[in-house]
Amino acid sequence: MKQSILLLLLLMLTQAVLAQTDTEDENHTTSDINIKFYHIDANVDLDNPILKGNVLIDFLAVKDNLQKFTLDLHQDYKVDKVEGASSFVHENNQLVITLQKALPQNELGTIRIFYAGTAPKIKSKNGLEKGLIYSTHGKKNNVVIATACFPNNAALWFPCKESAYDKADSLYVDITIVDKKVEEIYLNPNTKKEVSSPVPVIAVSNGVLKKIRKNDDGTRTFQWRHGHRIAPHHVLIAISDFMKVEKEFEGRGYKYPIDFYIFPEKFKSANAMFNRAPEIMTCLTNTFGEYPYKNEGLSITMVGIPLGDGMPTQTNVILEDMKSTHMYMLVHQAASMWFGNHISPATWQDAWLTEALAGYAEAMWQEYKRGLNVYQIILDEKEYFEGGKLYIDNPADYSEERFNKKGMYVIHMLRGIMDDAYFFESLKAITARKRIRGKEANTYLSSQRLKEVCEYYASENYDVDYGYFFDQWIKGEYYPSFRVKYQVNRGKLTINLKQKEQETSPSLFRMPIRLELVDNEGNVIKEKIESESNKVEKIVEIDVSSNFKEMRFDPANWVFKNLEYVCEVTNDNFELEDFEIETTNHRRKVAVKFNVAKKQDIVIDLVKVADGVMLLEDKVLSTQEFKKQQGAFEQSFKIPLSYTQRGTFKLIVRGKGETYNKVLRLKRIKDTF
Repeated sequence: MKQSILLLLLLMLTQAVLAQTDTEDENHTTSDINIKFYHIDANVDLDNPILKGNVLIDFLAVKDNLQKFTLDLHQDYKVDKVEGASSFVHENNQLVITLQKALPQNELGTIRIFYAGTAPKIKSKNGLEKGLIYSTHGKKNNVVIATACFPNNAALWFPCKESAYDKADSLYVDITIVDKKVEEIYLNPNTKKEVSSPVPVIAVSNGVLKKIRKNDDGTRTFQWRHGHRIAPHHVLIAISDFMKVEKEFEGRGYKYPIDFYIFPEKFKSANAMFNRAPEIMTCLTNTFGEYPYKNEGLSITMVGIPLGDGMPTQTNVILEDMKSTHMYMLVHQAASMWFGNHISPATWQDAWLTEALAGYAEAMWQEYKRGLNVYQIILDEKEYFEGGKLYIDNPADYSEERFNKKGMYVIHMLRGIMDDAYFFESLKAITARKRIRGKEANTYLSSQRLKEVCEYYASENYDVDYGYFFDQWIKGEYYPSFRVKYQVNRGKLTINLKQKEQETSPSLFRMPIRLELVDNEGNVIKEKIESESNKVEKIVEIDVSSNFKEMRFDPANWVFKNLEYVCEVTNDNFELEDFEIETTNHRRKVAVKFNVAKKQDIVIDLVKVADGVMLLEDKVLSTQEFKKQQGAFEQSFKIPLSYTQRGTFKLIVRGKGETYNKVLRLKRIKDTF
């Protein structure tokens, strides 16, 4: 989920680090136990934010002679008793439990905690509420209740070990609410007319609804069961007069349900999402492998509560709304079922992996639906020209924007250096938990293990070492900046590749770069050259045929870079010296500067590049001719594109001996909805 929640995240990361260490305080350690099972029994008041519950916890003693350990539970709750404990202390949001008898190492223990109180809420840095949130929807202002606990706020509603690094092996959630129906006004999908009718209030959680039990006191208990490893912040309850819409995913030899829980009045606006969800899961399955929870299915729940881009609660994506314009939210959060829920970051330094792969899923969805041209548009939207590492040295350096944008492009580049077959084989191997050893075999992934798995699958024909790639892009900062000139003489294509040396690390980037050599008949020959980490300038020669026409430098943008220009040299005697192209105003204003040593005519074309969807062929928007120029030359242009649109343009500057071009990828600055 894309939210700026630094303060909360720092708490999460600090606790996560502690959970992986054996550092003791005077009484206990947070790693003294390993959670095996939660059974949450929550009685939720529909009118007031009051929660009464009990939670059974099975745990394993990690250390010998375990007598005392700590769980997390917000101090606003009153703990009435703890079965299995001789005593307990609840203060400062921690519940310190002393067992009735000490446990030897690896022995299973069980406690049950009874608690009640007014459900607390907190606000994240960007103003979003966390906890058990109460709201209303529709013309009748009917209640909606949902837990919003990502990334680490489950203790706002149930006692748990608040750590992403201690997942329970399975989960039961029983939700008890008053058995009632509420009057709802909505558009009947069959008659297309607005109707008013009673709709039952229901409760939704993770996994499979096994039973709805009617109780003698006028309540109903919804019994949900989830049989997979789960972190506490991925546990969900959502309550309202939901309408259930059933769809289905069908794979090779298996199928599973896709269930939507939606407000009745929003049924019409969600039709596109209903229909696209199975396709989205097909795309994600093709990308990441089989859905890890296919035996339980997928739920998508609308809660109408501000959530940013949604929340990846396990087996159940919760969204603020289900508008078709927000389809990418479903893609992003559903992708987190693979990387985030099923496969989680091994340490806080690996947190970039979840956001990067979920962001990359958005591009894969566009490629699946509309091809590589639209896939590239999504990459353009994710350009990140700021500093900062993905594998961070300090939790305070966490940036969700950087992890999502730069991380997504890094995954794209990793695909580029591996080629598709090995890249997707590696991702599917990870989610199938192949070649994952040690602690990480238990549904965790580190940056180092990602590197090793990718190297293993890409080394089918010869050994590869991706250390340079991970050092540059994951542990390093920024991106390469290139100037490219090429010339053909006597059947030889000579390429001069210059890389700007930087003061940051790395100072120079090593990357394989794809070329396309095009002849006069339109035939394309593909070649690769490599920029080097120890050379500012590199000269490469390639044999070409007599009807060679042009060279395209990394045309599909497999390397994230600043390509200042590509220049074809036809006559060395008419150089345009000190050539620069500068852009401002979100690249919508362009300035061309150079010095003309020998008098010559200059022609400048502005071309709109075909996107393969709306524009099938390149279109020349303007041509300007400047006769007999000599000395300093400067000309500015405005790109005819509003801030609500995106597009790709090419500026071509032709002199008597050189032709410069620069591709300008303009992203949308303002949303259109």
